[in-house]
Amino acid sequence: MNPARRLTAAVCIYLVGIVVVSAISYLLERQRYLEDIDARLYAAASNLPSLLAPDFHDVARTSEAISPAQDRLNQELLNSHARSADMTYIYSYVMVGDMIYFTSCNYTEEDVANDQIVTYWTSYPEGAQKYFDAMDADEPVYVTAGDRWGLFRTILLPLKSPSGLPYVAAADMDITVIEQALIDDMLYVLGLSLLLAFIVAPLVWAYHKTYSEMNAELHSLNDQLKQDIEQARVLENELKLANHQAQEASQVKSQFLSNMSHELRTPINGILGTNELLLETRLDDEQYEFVQLSHQSAHLLLDTVNQILDTAAIEANGMVLHSQVVDTEQFFDELVKMFSAQVASQQLDLTLHLQPGFPARLEFDPVRLRQVFINLIANALKFTRDGGVAVNVGWHHGVLTATVSDTGIGIPADAQRDIFTIFHQADNSSTRQHDGNGLGLSIALKICELMDGELRLERSDSSGSVFRFQVHSQAADPALLAELTAASPATVAYISSSALLQQWLAEESGGRYQLLPASAGQLPESARYLLVDGADTAIDWPALVAQCQQQNCVLVALLYAGQHLPADIEAALRVIRKPLTRVQLREVLV
Repeated sequence: MNPARRLTAAVCIYLVGIVVVSAISYLLERQRYLEDIDARLYAAASNLPSLLAPDFHDVARTSEAISPAQDRLNQELLNSHARSADMTYIYSYVMVGDMIYFTSCNYTEEDVANDQIVTYWTSYPEGAQKYFDAMDADEPVYVTAGDRWGLFRTILLPLKSPSGLPYVAAADMDITVIEQALIDDMLYVLGLSLLLAFIVAPLVWAYHKTYSEMNAELHSLNDQLKQDIEQARVLENELKLANHQAQEASQVKSQFLSNMSHELRTPINGILGTNELLLETRLDDEQYEFVQLSHQSAHLLLDTVNQILDTAAIEANGMVLHSQVVDTEQFFDELVKMFSAQVASQQLDLTLHLQPGFPARLEFDPVRLRQVFINLIANALKFTRDGGVAVNVGWHHGVLTATVSDTGIGIPADAQRDIFTIFHQADNSSTRQHDGNGLGLSIALKICELMDGELRLERSDSSGSVFRFQVHSQAADPALLAELTAASPATVAYISSSALLQQWLAEESGGRYQLLPASAGQLPESARYLLVDGADTAIDWPALVAQCQQQNCVLVALLYAGQHLPADIEAALRVIRKPLTRVQLREVLV
């Protein structure tokens, strides 16, 4: 072989050797990088379950299972972990049907700038097949692939939730720069090798220097990797400690609520028991009324304590309904009587009308339904200065519907959409005039939803507000409430300026009594009964008593709790206390 051919062959062998050596060097360096990266990826992905709630992946199985607030908290935890572990992304996902959905993921500054932050239940249709296969894998799956977020080295770590549901914990490291650096290094080596054909000695020296620098850089990166792993271990221990402390705090809170419920309920039950004993003793009408009001107020206080505990139960999704057969007339009469003291102090009217065809007995949870009514009525009274509150209740085909209307100040338009949010109040300023903790409406809404119903604000303006709710409640038997009937045709006259009271009387009479307005000195001759509203301070009671006695008419005074007339006047008439009930009306109209 002539020298030219030998030189050509030598050059070809040299070039092929250089290409092979460069390619092998590239693959070895790339494998070395990937081994280091895979170790860091495994450490980061293994720590993900400890960052989330223990049962997180038992719950996170639908698009609405995790709230936006919880998702943001998870993002911040993963952001912190990703920074400490020098990861680009740390995330988890589940597969529903044939689609992958992210359940948690951190984000980078580039994601914010490009508006491509991954939130809870973001789908990932472009994922490689290995992402789907990892759900059923028995060991970690490593993937190098590119997507809309870049080129990543990824670990897919198949895991099981506490209840055995599969999910995948994953960690990504952006290797775009590393991959490009390796390719650039390979091209650099090829260039140097070609130059070596012309300048052998300087090229050998340059190659040796380059290799030494690269080796030193790898050692530096390896040392940095060890430091990062050690920092990750320290952070893991800190996170475990923080999680343990949070669990202890939750246990302390639960124990506190349990202890407080016992400590508060014990004296309240003592008051209830004492009142029940008092009610069995000999009491005059006034004493009986005061003890009855005390008894009902103690029940209201007990409901308030339970409402605080219910808030904790709602947060833990632990509220349970206990249905029982309830005497509806007794239930609603006791309900309005709970507000006797409040309507008396505010000089307001509170009326409750049960529509015709209302069952005598229904099946529902009386404690929970009472909570809904108490919260709505108490709110209405609290924001009403004049007039009063009207409650209208109906039942049809297993659905109980109620409206609570007031003549109060209304709710500002900008606050109406948030009134059912827990701890929300329409006026949160330091100078607000009305007390409250913002729990009532949120608890009422939750109870309605538990009873397969709904609660909504139907209207609110300067003339007042109207809340409407409906819940499912089956009739215990076919019997209906007895209607207010007269033994013989009778005319009922009334003296009252209250539109609510007049409307209630008309609804309760149902046309079975002739209702006529009256005034002092102008009593209809046909009137058999005269109902006089004690809220009118200008009433001449002695004159009315004399006129009713002359016309053989029964005089009935409608008085607030604690309101009294002179003894000789009260002896000559009948007294019923506000709020009025159909039972009271039936007792006097005989």
